[in-house]
Amino acid sequence: MTKKKKIISAVALLLFAGAFAVTGSLTSDKTANEDIPLHDGDILVDNNTVVTSDDVSDLKNADTYFQELRATLDMDRNKILAKLDKSEKNKLLKYMEQEKTVETLIVNKGLPESFVVITDTGINITVNTEDLDQATVTKICEIVMRQTERKASEIVVQDVS
Repeated sequence: MTKKKKIISAVALLLFAGAFAVTGSLTSDKTANEDIPLHDGDILVDNNTVVTSDDVSDLKNADTYFQELRATLDMDRNKILAKLDKSEKNKLLKYMEQEKTVETLIVNKGLPESFVVITDTGINITVNTEDLDQATVTKICEIVMRQTERKASEIVVQDVS
């Protein structure tokens, strides 16, 4: 399995986990945050290698990497939307709208293109850069927090390298 397919599979898994969390949170009497320890407020940066540098070069040259991820995510979500009730659909549609808004604002601020996935439990942002610095992460987190009203502890920013 290529690294690109692994990333797409990981995004699909995140999507299904988010859909499960949406469904579970609507039926649960407990709040989801009862078992989660408090976070110190630091911004999380995930620099784990998810693709090789050769794959990154190929993806950047093709200019289709994030477009393919979005298309796969949209296809998966369309399947899920057909199975959800009205309130769950509205919640997922709100997340999808926020994702597009955040991605647009990130590019408009002169930051690298990003792929944003929002779920009940958190927000994952993959930035199309091999060298992600703290200043870029901070700017992205500020945009995300402003648009989604989420805390920094719920946001993970990672690069493609």
